[in-house]
Amino acid sequence: MTIQQIRYVIGVADCGSFNKAAEKLYISQPSLTSSIHDLEDELGFELFKRTSRGTSVTERGKAFLADAKNLYQSYEELLKKYCSQGVKSFSVSALYYAFARKAFVQLVKDFSGMGYDFSFWEKRAQNVIEDVASGDSDIGLLYLGGRNREELSKKLEAKSLSFTPLTECKPFVYLHKTHPLSKKDEVFPEDLIPYHFVTFDTDDVKAFFSDEAIEKYNLAQPITVTDRATELNLIKNLNGYTFLSGAADNHAREDESEEFYTIPLQIPEAPDSEPFTLGYITKNSSRIGKIANRYISEIKKIL
Repeated sequence: MTIQQIRYVIGVADCGSFNKAAEKLYISQPSLTSSIHDLEDELGFELFKRTSRGTSVTERGKAFLADAKNLYQSYEELLKKYCSQGVKSFSVSALYYAFARKAFVQLVKDFSGMGYDFSFWEKRAQNVIEDVASGDSDIGLLYLGGRNREELSKKLEAKSLSFTPLTECKPFVYLHKTHPLSKKDEVFPEDLIPYHFVTFDTDDVKAFFSDEAIEKYNLAQPITVTDRATELNLIKNLNGYTFLSGAADNHAREDESEEFYTIPLQIPEAPDSEPFTLGYITKNSSRIGKIANRYISEIKKIL
């Protein structure tokens, strides 16, 4: 029995679902299930009952859970008392990047059970900058390019933040695998005119297109939402799309678990011929620590 397994048991009990717990704990659902099964084999009894309506704790599981919570609380108190920095934390704010999430999941797996409090936020560029400047996040991931390069560079300088390039990148269209355009190798703005443009961040649109092009391709009145889950739901059910800037996941079409595709966007009227530069931001006064360096290394592996 390990502290990590105890943390997993508490997570599943709190969420009432292996899938939800896996998302919250940043672990794959099969790995979580396997770990719980291993613990149940060691204990000699079931901790959870799995039905079509969800997951519930067994009677013996309830007794174990009560003791497990007490033990885990004592473990956290021990860390706070004897570790020089208490419970260590690492937080990332990023634009909506699949590679950023994948690297974060791997990081959590590598450091799980070592006393870290992890956070991962997907936000608009301005909010990513604010998070890092305020210290709420250790690292921010965004891009500079098109019409936003000069504006964001000034904001970074004003906030005493450094931008470190990772790779050059291009704009992409993001849509569901059932979308009529999902089989295309590339998409032009005119291809998108019949479909709904959905976004919670108009910064990408303003960076990619001139004001004239925004009007020409009916991008001036998007369906604007306030969270990513709603955006994905509308993209899926309305044959909608949005724009992303960054590195495409070349394996997206080969992975049946991926519901959404990224397809290169070709913009003849691009306001800026320079490529987009994907990178991470940090405070000028901060030293990048071990865990941040590991996260950056994981990103580089994926890119």
